[in-house]
Amino acid sequence: MITANETQSWLDSHGKLSLPGSELTWLSSQRSAALEHFESVGLPGVRDEDWRYTNLRALKSNDYQLTSQSSLSIELAPTDNPRLVFVDGLLDKKASTGISDNITRLQDSFSQVENEFGSTLPKNQHGFTALNTAYAQDGYVLNLDAGQVLDRVLEIVFVSQSADTVSHTRNLIIAGANSQCTIVERHIGADGIVYLSNIVTEIIAGDNAHVDHYKIQQESNDAFHMGGVFINQAKSSNVKNHNIALSGLVTRNDIATNLLGQGAHMEMNGLVVGQGRQHIDNHTEVNHAVPNCTSDEYYKTVLDDHSRSVFRGRIIVAEDAQLTNADQQNNNLLLSANAEADCKPQLEIYADDVKCSHGATVGQLDPVSLFYLKSRGINEASANALLTFAFANEVIERINVESVRQELTHLIAGELLSGLEELV
Repeated sequence: MITANETQSWLDSHGKLSLPGSELTWLSSQRSAALEHFESVGLPGVRDEDWRYTNLRALKSNDYQLTSQSSLSIELAPTDNPRLVFVDGLLDKKASTGISDNITRLQDSFSQVENEFGSTLPKNQHGFTALNTAYAQDGYVLNLDAGQVLDRVLEIVFVSQSADTVSHTRNLIIAGANSQCTIVERHIGADGIVYLSNIVTEIIAGDNAHVDHYKIQQESNDAFHMGGVFINQAKSSNVKNHNIALSGLVTRNDIATNLLGQGAHMEMNGLVVGQGRQHIDNHTEVNHAVPNCTSDEYYKTVLDDHSRSVFRGRIIVAEDAQLTNADQQNNNLLLSANAEADCKPQLEIYADDVKCSHGATVGQLDPVSLFYLKSRGINEASANALLTFAFANEVIERINVESVRQELTHLIAGELLSGLEELV
C-alpha cells in the first residue's frame, strides 16, 4: 500500500515493482532521475505557489495500491472508430479495437520512443509528473508518419473501476510533418469509489502537423485526477486542445505548449462544470519561443453548490519572439453564493512588437437577460437554466468535429438542463 503523504512510501514501493522496459538503459535513467526529483520536491501542497488554492488533504488521507490487470466490467457505447480501452491504467485488449502499427500500447513501444519520451516535460515539474515518469506502466502511443492522415477519430477510454487504486498512465502522440489526427480521451470512473488517476499525455507536432486533442472527464465524484498535457510544436503546426471537466472530487490539469517553429498556432478551449464540493484546478502555459506564432485560449467555468475552480493562465513571449499574437480569456459563472472561482491570468512579454491580451471575469447571470426571458413568459428556473447552458455552450461551439460537438452538447445539456421546468 502507498500512503500519499509519505514520500518514502512511494520510493519504497517503486523498488518492489517490475516495470516494463526495465532492460532499457535510457528509460531506467529517466525513471531514476524522476524518483530523485520526487524525493527532493515530494507531493505539492498549499505552500507551493502554483498549488496555494488546491488543498490535497483529502487525497493524502487515503491509501492507494498500484493497479493490476483487470477486465472491463461496464458497457461502453458502440463505435465505428478505432478505440483503446484502459482499465485501472492497463490496456484491456479484449475491449479494444483498431490497434495497428501506428497505434500501440506503451508497454510494447518503449524501445521506439527514446527520443520522444519526456521531451516535452517542464524542467520544474511537480511531484505528480515525476511520479508518472517513474511509475509509468502503460498508455498509448500514436506515431504518424509524414503526410499520414487519420480519417477517423481515435478514441481512448480510461476506466477506473477498482477502489483505492492509483494508475500512472503515460501517452505519446507523435505527429510527423504534414500529418493530421483527432484524438478523444475519455476518463470514466465507477461512481462512489475513491481512486487516484495520475496521467500525462505528450504531444510532439512536426512541421505543418494538425492535432485535435480532446480530454473529457466523467470521473467518480470521489476521485482524484492529476493530469498533464505537454506539447512541443514545430514550424506551421496547428494543435487544438479541448479540456472538458464534468466530475471528480479534486482535479488538477496542467496544459503547456512550446511554440518552437515559426507559424505555429495553439488553441486551448476549456469548460468546467462544478457541483457539490468539486475542486477543479487548471494551469495553462503557452511559451512563444520564436517569432510569428499565435495562440488563442478560451476557458469557461460554471460553479454551483460549494464547488471551487482555479485557473492560472500564463503566456510567455521570449525576447526574440517578435510578431507574436496571443489572446487569453477566462470567464467564470457562479450559481451559488458558496461557489468560488480563483483566476490568475499572467503575461510575461520580453519582446516589443507583439499583440497580446488577456481577460478574466467572475460573476452571476446577467439580470437584464433574465428579465428579458421572464418578460417573454419564461419562468425564472427555466430562464436560469437556459442562460447557464448558453454560457457553457459557447466553448462547445468551438469544437470542429461534429460528432464530438453533438456528444458534448448532450452531456452539458444533461448537466445544466436536467432540472428544466415547463417554460411557462
